[in-house]
Amino acid sequence: MSPPWTNLASLAIGGPLYGVYFVLYLTSTLVLVKRSNGAHNGPLYRSTVFISGLILFVAVTGNFCLVIARAFLGLIVFEGGTEPATFYNDNSQITTTVQNIFAALAIIMGDFIIIYRLWVVWSHNRYIIILPILTLVGLVITLVLTVRTTSHLNNIADDKGLTPGLVFTLVTNLYSTGFISWKIWMITSAASPVHGSHLRHFVAIIVESAAIYTAWAVFYIITHQINADVQFLALGVLPAIAGIANALIQARIGMGQTVERRHTSAPSSSGPLRLTTRLGGESTATVTRNEAIELKSVPFGA
Repeated sequence: MSPPWTNLASLAIGGPLYGVYFVLYLTSTLVLVKRSNGAHNGPLYRSTVFISGLILFVAVTGNFCLVIARAFLGLIVFEGGTEPATFYNDNSQITTTVQNIFAALAIIMGDFIIIYRLWVVWSHNRYIIILPILTLVGLVITLVLTVRTTSHLNNIADDKGLTPGLVFTLVTNLYSTGFISWKIWMITSAASPVHGSHLRHFVAIIVESAAIYTAWAVFYIITHQINADVQFLALGVLPAIAGIANALIQARIGMGQTVERRHTSAPSSSGPLRLTTRLGGESTATVTRNEAIELKSVPFGA
């Protein structure tokens, strides 16, 4: 059962959260466009950065629009608003299915983005992304099955595919965040104090972003396991949390909290990103200039 109060709570809590995400997304996208001028070989709209972020935005926006629409349908339109419980308990409705599709897409895109980040940071190393790719495939399969089966269930809490799906996304985020942080930390060990300080701050941003989404996902898993009504609130707001975690890191990095600072000399646009070691030589990071810009512009987290 999905009680009417959880849908109202999703609207009341999800509204401000979506507003935060909307502002962060627009701000970070404008920063991305400004910073990308002259840095990409092709148009920005063809980049993985822009496309993945746009798909995530559409998914989160679509999910929130359905939350609003279902509030009006259940409390005003359906049976004159006299049977909201009946409306919200009917999972065969097209609005429920479409909302579930948007929510699933948001979660999948969040995981895809962080896997892409991991791939870029590790210089396109295929082996490092084997595990997260497998968990992403598992996530896609479980969410597809969940969207299909919930339309035939009277109680969405009876769907056992939600828990393994969220476990897959937790593994993806923890693994990817850990190895991204480790790679950057390895670079700091060979960097000068100035560069190293910037990189360590960069690691802190990544971890903070991942913690937001991870904490909320764990909250949903716990409430789902004990079959508490608040699980519907946790699930309804999850796409907005995923969006915020991504847009927040993108905005913070875009505002200048990056590996490079304005007062440092910019390397060649086609050459590798280099860091001066404490011994006076140079340690070449395995990320090219174009990849570094892309790295700065796509949200980590979720």
